[in-house]
Amino acid sequence: MSKVIFAAFVAALAGAGCSSSNNSSDGGGTTGSDTTPGVVIGPPDHHCVSADGGLTVQTIGVCNVADPSLEPSNTASCSVSFNDSSGADGGASTDSGDTMYGAAGDDDDCKYYISWTATPIQENTDTFFFVTATRLADMKPATCAGIRPDVSLNINTGAVPPPNPSTEIAPGVYKVGPIKFVAPGKWTVRFHLFEECSDSEDDSPHGHAAFFVQVP
Repeated sequence: MSKVIFAAFVAALAGAGCSSSNNSSDGGGTTGSDTTPGVVIGPPDHHCVSADGGLTVQTIGVCNVADPSLEPSNTASCSVSFNDSSGADGGASTDSGDTMYGAAGDDDDCKYYISWTATPIQENTDTFFFVTATRLADMKPATCAGIRPDVSLNINTGAVPPPNPSTEIAPGVYKVGPIKFVAPGKWTVRFHLFEECSDSEDDSPHGHAAFFVQVP
């Protein structure tokens, strides 16, 4: 499916969906909440803003699952449909978007608005993130996303991810963790949504959103 471009007032309705930022610079304007543990302030990201100032939104289609055992147990109550594509080439995307500043922003494909808070972040201490995911196409909670984190400081240093998908504690709200940061520094925490879905289709529910997180 092609992307749908909404007018500027829809961008406002999305809660300034592109208020976080990419990794092009350490300077510029501020964004996010400086009271959120670990938040890194930086220039705002605009990858989902069209040339006319509106918000570019990718609609969400069917989740094609190569391994049906990975489907959520409550698919009937999910916001997307699942299709058994056993044996098919998953075709996962290798492009998962730039890392953003702040504590909120749009995912790489402009499907979701993601915001997060965290428990106190310290070196070698279990940290939990509370991630809220909203579908940009209709501003409804992204339920059954089973968020999985991908956490790294650099090419040689990462954090062991939790073994299971995150618990959905309210519609579209996920408790992600525990994550243990093994060294201080500016980490990248990437949240994967609907990891079980093939990412080969433009409208796949699969999505990613990455944020810088400062560990003292």
